[in-house]
Amino acid sequence: MKTTVRHVAFSLALLLSPSGALFAQGSVANATFTSGIVEGAPTDYREAFFSSTTVVYYYGELIGLAGQTVTHRWSLEGKQMQEVPIKVTGSRQPAWSRIDMRPQWTGNWTVTVISAKGEVVDRRNFAYNPQ
Repeated sequence: MKTTVRHVAFSLALLLSPSGALFAQGSVANATFTSGIVEGAPTDYREAFFSSTTVVYYYGELIGLAGQTVTHRWSLEGKQMQEVPIKVTGSRQPAWSRIDMRPQWTGNWTVTVISAKGEVVDRRNFAYNPQ
């Protein structure tokens, strides 16, 4: 019994440590879409934008991804529209990317944050030109 408890405790410690499998993927905190960034922070928190919006930002704090280049992949209705590489230099780093919207790009958008290992770290959706 004592060996089993030690084994479980050791396995849990590995998973929760910086070199462990769960932490290695990293995460995104405070993720949101916004119409602007001022002094490194979102100006609003939105899930939908009207066609009068010319720029949409994805913002999130990257955690546990230091030393990697992550990618923000912007897709419209499943079609990839752009990728933005972001170098992560800190253990908790605010990061954002933007897309210049076009009136004909109405529909459901997805931003996927992808680690250097190709793992999906976060995925969020917003609507453009909701009726």
